[in-house]
Formats: sequence, C-alpha cells, structure tokens
Amino acid sequence: MMYARRLSVGLVFVAAAAVAGAAGAAELKVLSVDALEPALKQLAPAYETASKNKLKISYATADVIEKKIADQEDYDVVIVDKKITNKLRLAGRVPGGLIKTVAKKGPDLVYEVSTTNWTEEPLPARTLIEFLTTPKAVEVYKAKGLDPG
Repeated sequence: MMYARRLSVGLVFVAAAAVAGAAGAAELKVLSVDALEPALKQLAPAYETASKNKLKISYATADVIEKKIADQEDYDVVIVDKKITNKLRLAGRVPGGLIKTVAKKGPDLVYEVSTTNWTEEPLPARTLIEFLTTPKAVEVYKAKGLDPG
C-alpha cells in the first residue's frame, strides 16, 4: 500500500515536471511605436536567444497604440511615449509599477515600456522589460540615434 502511494506521488511529480518543461518558452506579443523599430529589430534576436521566449512585434503610431490598448487588444508589452503611457495607466490599462523608460528622442519625447493589465505572460513580459533597459540595449538605442532612458 505504501509502495503504491509513493509510486503514484512519484508519477504525479514526473508528469508535472514534464509539463513544466514543455511549457518553458513563451510568445510575447509586443506593440511598439515605429520610432523604436530599428532598435527592436536588433535587440529582439538577442532577447529570444537569451530567454528562449519568442517575440511577435507589431509597430504603429502612438495614437494607434493608444486606441489598441484602450480597446484591450491582445498584447503583453507596449512601448509608447510617456504621455500616452500616463493616459493608459490612469485608465487602468497598464500597471504603474511595471513602467520603465527605454529611450528618449530629445528632452520632450520619452519612450516607456510596460506590460498590459491583461497579459497572460507576466513573468516573461517582465524579463523583456528588464532586458530593454540593460546596458546592451542602451548601446543599441544610442547607435540608432536615440538617447538612453
């Protein structure tokens, strides 16, 4: 009886480990302003290699992004200017604690990255946000004509 119980507990553990291992990588849906496209195209492969997560990046103008996120379209991470980020935060579309500045285009145009409040991948989204603020990312922004965040 004791042997059967140990065997069943062991099988449950092995099955859970197998499922967790298979689940591993996430696919993050990212919506970014057009101005960051050159930098993100260079950074995305490095992030995917390091994290094993896949990025599906869409680009649009700030106004289009504001509308898509306000309409709760299915994105995990959004990169837009600070003015729009503040509007989305006040409307409860992005969480205030996960907003980070990534780059600037002059003193008045600041780009911020955040998750959406309905992301299904909060941990991978957070790793992307952290990656986009690393010294390596800062060097890419500089090379693409942006000021570091």
